[in-house]
Amino acid sequence: MSEMTAARAQDVESLIARTALKYDLLPYTSNPFPQTQPARLAAIAHVFGLKYAPIAQAKVLELGCAAGGNIIPLAARFPEAKFVGVDLSRTQVAAGRTRIKDVGLSNIEIHCKSFTELGTEDGQFDYIICHGVYSWVPAPVRETILRICKERLSDVGIANISYNVLPGWRMLQALRDSFLLHVPDNNDSRSRVAKARELLDFLKNASHDTGVHKQNLQQCANRLAQLPDDYIAHEFLEETNEPCTFTNFVEAASRNGLEYLGETDLAPMVLDNLPAETAKRVREIANNQFLASEQYVDMLSGRTFRQSLLVGSHRAAEINRNLTPASVASLHFLSSAKMKLERAPDDTLTLRDVQERKLTTKASALANALERVAGAFPGSFSVDDLYSSLPAASRNETGKSLVLEAVLKMLLTGMVTGLAAPVDAEGSPSADAPVAFSIARHDAARGELATTSLRHERVQIDALGQVILPLMDGAHDKAAIRAKVEHAIAEGRITFHRDGKPLVPPEANVVAHERIEQMLTLYANAGLLVSA
Repeated sequence: MSEMTAARAQDVESLIARTALKYDLLPYTSNPFPQTQPARLAAIAHVFGLKYAPIAQAKVLELGCAAGGNIIPLAARFPEAKFVGVDLSRTQVAAGRTRIKDVGLSNIEIHCKSFTELGTEDGQFDYIICHGVYSWVPAPVRETILRICKERLSDVGIANISYNVLPGWRMLQALRDSFLLHVPDNNDSRSRVAKARELLDFLKNASHDTGVHKQNLQQCANRLAQLPDDYIAHEFLEETNEPCTFTNFVEAASRNGLEYLGETDLAPMVLDNLPAETAKRVREIANNQFLASEQYVDMLSGRTFRQSLLVGSHRAAEINRNLTPASVASLHFLSSAKMKLERAPDDTLTLRDVQERKLTTKASALANALERVAGAFPGSFSVDDLYSSLPAASRNETGKSLVLEAVLKMLLTGMVTGLAAPVDAEGSPSADAPVAFSIARHDAARGELATTSLRHERVQIDALGQVILPLMDGAHDKAAIRAKVEHAIAEGRITFHRDGKPLVPPEANVVAHERIEQMLTLYANAGLLVSA
């Protein structure tokens, strides 16, 4: 190794060490990321014609796993699968290991080390996740991430890498530049974030610009006001944040023997979701080339963040982007809350979600099937579920085609999310002895303020939840749960108020019983209850 190369490597390691220290001092909240769950990645591969590893026995690697907030719930849900996490933050790794021990999981390990130190002892992985890392590490480490994906993916493996993307992120770059000019790097992380917030508040109010710059400052201020300190610290104040264009990311992947498959969300990839004239023009200027079209869509949308899927380049010829109804036949699907089926006087059926995306059909035979789509939340449904909902006379090839076409349309417009494994979440707390997802019970017992649902989504836990969730193990009926809550009230661990004054038994107990029923419904809607 030349002296220059050795010095460059030393500089990179020094930067990595400084970054790791900052994550130790202000850890990133370790959350589940729904888009990264292997069942979702596998579904994308499936619709594009690729084979994938069964989720229940898969091997999963997460690069930059923090405290394991993303993979620990997956390990609890799929006990026969194997999960490995790698992160440099000693504080977060220690927290993750403690949680793993408390939950009693034996199918997951979290290692405190650099990606560059990742050995071959764990073999190949069916799914590699790298969320919120790629843009925030030096170029040599980005190359290492791609190299690991190439070398460590199994023959049917899928990698998921997220990154800040240009040109959209350029609007945020002006804010990052301002923060770095104003905030010295010799303060602790929370003080730096406070100074950044102060500067942004000043700029948005004092700027005399009447155009795009002030609009951007105001929009950023509104957005950042809703975000926690850890996000601002690591997104805007780290030494490294290198967004790239989609084209550059694909070129880097290709250099490392990887092929771009798609995004974790299908809908933005579908040009027909754009206005017809816009879609037509994109196809023209992109010369009907898929990758070029994706780049032009970034220019149109101002997208700032991508979550891309990669496979080994040896699988490129197997990818089939001509999606047909048959592409969705064997998958499971998640719908969103508050979907409604409307029936017009002319018998037209319209299934609509809260974002005003809709499926409209004249096929009256689909009425019960579409009701089932709306009613499946928070659990999943399959094509077979919808087919069995058809009238007996329609359970034939024509009826099956109607169902497949409807599901494909909903998938491509983003009304539903495809999965390669079912989500067995109970939508109603009707059972006398309800059962919550095991990870939620353990998190609540540990006094955590949030947990993860069967939908792989974050769910808040309050003081009442910390008492009732651990009891939702199927061995405690509602009467036992109420008794435990009354005991917690008597001990002062739970307090209810009215008109600003604390309530005492028996009035507090009456309120508690009402709140328990409300919480059970809330947790059911959040996907925390296991279906019988």
